[in-house]
Amino acid sequence: MSRRAFRIDVEAPRPASAWTLVAVASAALWITQQLALWAVAIQVVAILLSLWRRTSPFAWQTNAIVLNIGMMGVSAATIHVALQGGPATLGLAHFAALAQGLQLIDARPRRTEFLLVALALFQVILASNLTDSVFFPPLLVAFLFAATWTLMVHTLRADAAEAGDSRGADLALTPSLFRVTLLASSASVAIALVLFVLLPRLHSSVLQAPNIGQGFATSGFSDQVSLGDIGRIRKDSTVVLRVETIEGETPGMLDAYWRGLAFDHFDGKTWSVTPPTKTRVPGSAEIGIWLKSSGGRANLVQRILREPVQGGVLFGMDTAQQFQGSVHRLERDINGGLYATDQTGDRVRYTIASRRVRWSDEQLRADLAVAPRENRGATLRPETAAERYLQIPKLSDNVATLAHQITKGVATDAERVRALEQYLLKNGRYSDTPPIVEPDSEHSPLEAFLFEGMEAHCEYYASALVILARSLGIPSRLVNGFAGGRENKLGDFVEVSRSHAHAWVEVHYARAGWVRYDATPPDLRQRAEGALAFDERVRQLASAMEHWWFQRIVGFDRSDQMSALRRGWLAWRDFSNSSGSAATTPRSKQKGLAFDAGWREPVLASVGIIALLVLLWRIRTVRAQTAVPNYYGHALRVLSRRGLTREPAVGARDFARASSEELPERAAAAFSRLTESYLSERFGGRAPANPEIDLRDLRQALRRAALRKSIGSPRSDASQPGCGGAPPRTAPPTL
Repeated sequence: MSRRAFRIDVEAPRPASAWTLVAVASAALWITQQLALWAVAIQVVAILLSLWRRTSPFAWQTNAIVLNIGMMGVSAATIHVALQGGPATLGLAHFAALAQGLQLIDARPRRTEFLLVALALFQVILASNLTDSVFFPPLLVAFLFAATWTLMVHTLRADAAEAGDSRGADLALTPSLFRVTLLASSASVAIALVLFVLLPRLHSSVLQAPNIGQGFATSGFSDQVSLGDIGRIRKDSTVVLRVETIEGETPGMLDAYWRGLAFDHFDGKTWSVTPPTKTRVPGSAEIGIWLKSSGGRANLVQRILREPVQGGVLFGMDTAQQFQGSVHRLERDINGGLYATDQTGDRVRYTIASRRVRWSDEQLRADLAVAPRENRGATLRPETAAERYLQIPKLSDNVATLAHQITKGVATDAERVRALEQYLLKNGRYSDTPPIVEPDSEHSPLEAFLFEGMEAHCEYYASALVILARSLGIPSRLVNGFAGGRENKLGDFVEVSRSHAHAWVEVHYARAGWVRYDATPPDLRQRAEGALAFDERVRQLASAMEHWWFQRIVGFDRSDQMSALRRGWLAWRDFSNSSGSAATTPRSKQKGLAFDAGWREPVLASVGIIALLVLLWRIRTVRAQTAVPNYYGHALRVLSRRGLTREPAVGARDFARASSEELPERAAAAFSRLTESYLSERFGGRAPANPEIDLRDLRQALRRAALRKSIGSPRSDASQPGCGGAPPRTAPPTL
């Protein structure tokens, strides 16, 4: 007879922990912000209604027809969500949420709480793929505790109902049992954390990006950008980048430029990259990729957490030389722009090493502005580069005339570019409102800006500087990205928001390469940051927590695993050698350390894991060999509730003989048979045929004895006729 067939229905109300279980699983889905508001409302109503009528449910809560109609409604709602065109995961999330609410309302007797716990677990699994919120881990831990306690309470109540002692479960649910449950659950969490550090990372996400609007999509981070785009998102304070400086000096906010894409072609209104094709950068981004091997050593290393960006653009300072991060496919365009095209809707964490060189005007005066000869490792013909970086749309001759007037009498290329930059800085004024050009006007937006007020935002100034420079034969291009930012002192990183989107100019020199110029007046764009208000401090705290969570937990990848193992190995080695001479040797001067650490750490970690698994298996085997069978342990608990407790020093047969003096004859016989079955299995290796029958005889005999005692019956258990139950197998019936 199987355990499930032997179990009976439990009519008692669900334990209070079941509502905690459902509430925690539901909250895990709510924080994903993927459930429809009506679905959340139905969940809340179901939780409150079932909790209110926990001990006295409505009649319809036990009506199978009503509950089946409710299940049909759940199915219809799931189909409705699926037909909206969203991912299948969202339909499953709505089904799990609604079905769990219906299961909680169902007040019929039940044999198990498995379905309720399974639906809750399904919600938590779905939530883990729909969010990377810092609030998910505490909800997961609370779910583990609630699920364990709910299943334990139901099992004890089922056992008590089978034994005919409904109050037995309440006696077993003691504070000490609750503490043991918490301890076991905590141990599970601790083991999970160890496995999290050691096991390989699997990238799987169905995260949606509902916050990415059209304004951000057209702010220069696609393959083209039109005049006027950046001004539309200036008031949007949504954080786009969180930047930590690992090596080198953190640049000041007035000198912080995070480069995105460089544009070479301008048609009078829109900038674009020509050709727009992108090529894959060879190598593994998770291990690390060299982007540029020449030009000197990198002097700035930054770890960047980038929020979802349409186009998948990746940002970095100045000339990127090395790249490492959780990017599936790293691509690059002809102007050096980096993309993670297949991760436009994901957060991406990466580390980028750059070389920052500040060229002075004196150094540039001796240089010559010429078109680049190399790009992406392939040599370009000078005439091809000149076509790309000297292209000018059809404009009036007044633009070229203005460029020559500004640079009249200037001798070098660097002085000409600086003169153009200073002219725009001195005569222009930053404004979020671009110049208005009538449809039938003969002037382009750029000409209207240069000759009708010179008041606009950054891409107008950058476009004007590029066109004026190209009119003088100076190769240049427009660059979009972010400038400035705000320091988050709580998290020790820089927050860059959409409002920091900016455009500037790069001019190419024969020796210095691409040099940055910014012709946008800083009067409004670089306004001073005041003291933080209370709400801003709270926001920075939340941002710091979110940043730490993603950097240390969600984005924890193979490179972090190796780094953690390396630090653990070095710490253990330093501790073990603390009394020796090796501890006094500077780590940077110990020869072979970098090479040894490459193979020692994974080997030692693997040996340690194998040893731990062998030890756990050995402990489990020993415990299994010395464990008391369930039927005998159950019998001991039944007798213990009646004041008969077996002491550790008392043998099994001795305890059975001593107990027979206190037990009714039929109960004593049943316990004696259980004892022999236990000894035969424990020391003889022979499994008993069916000890559940003897265990049932024991419980029934004790229950009848307690009933006779309560009504004062003088008859003994052996002489009572018609009581049912099997006679003792040791005493065959007499004729």
